[in-house]
Amino acid sequence: MSGHRERPPRHRRVAVFLLALLVAAVAARGAAADVAMTWNSARVALPGSLFGGLPVLGKWRERRVQRAIASLGPETRLPAIIFLHGCAGIGSEEEAAKLLFLENGYAVFVPDSFARTGRRSTCRTDSFTATATPDVNPYRQEEIAFAIARIRAQPWIDTAKVIAVGFSEGGMALARYPEPGLAAAIITAWHCHGAGDYYGLKLPPSVPVLAIIGDEDPWYTALKDKHCGLLFDGRARSESIVLPDNGHNVMNSSNVANVEYSKSAILDFIRRF
Repeated sequence: MSGHRERPPRHRRVAVFLLALLVAAVAARGAAADVAMTWNSARVALPGSLFGGLPVLGKWRERRVQRAIASLGPETRLPAIIFLHGCAGIGSEEEAAKLLFLENGYAVFVPDSFARTGRRSTCRTDSFTATATPDVNPYRQEEIAFAIARIRAQPWIDTAKVIAVGFSEGGMALARYPEPGLAAAIITAWHCHGAGDYYGLKLPPSVPVLAIIGDEDPWYTALKDKHCGLLFDGRARSESIVLPDNGHNVMNSSNVANVEYSKSAILDFIRRF
């Protein structure tokens, strides 16, 4: 035997190539459907001033939300908030934030990362410890991009006034988001001093940032004196606030004075844009 191996017939090579393309297309379609689930399950809040005084609350996919959107006049242009929830999903902090922005005339969207198939949490809130869930990080980046694209496609949104707010894991993801499309960003309960790729801010330099963190946040005791402002590097119109005697939550903190201070700072910040 010569050891020579003949190449498969051309038709077989073509069939293998086409099969590979089909597998890739199916995988891409599945990934797109997966991230779309986070948007379809997003909590939506629309100001009552547009609907006779009563706000519209629900999920994006729900009929009452879609009916309300369909009723908006062609002249409607609302500023928008994308709120990125923390590692435990949509809870009291997210709801408090949603109400704050709603009451101040913003359309609010809170994508639900846990709507994805098989989505796992990255944390244990009872012990303030993180878990190894590497697939979550690209998930959150996809979700930000998808939400921005969907919101900017709405004719009733003022696309010059789309602002993202990230809490905890959501803040970590927002700090790493390098693409355009945002007027400003607010990062809460994240210090921007993570290891490796989680160090610093990857938001475009033109995007102003407001960062807020508690000095007693139990998640970051090893980095007690660190905050995002130390890494702004001249970022224009940006501010970093460290709340005294404050734990992890910012808008739903047990420290009422800090809640009021944070809300005031947030409103002052977003009204600039």
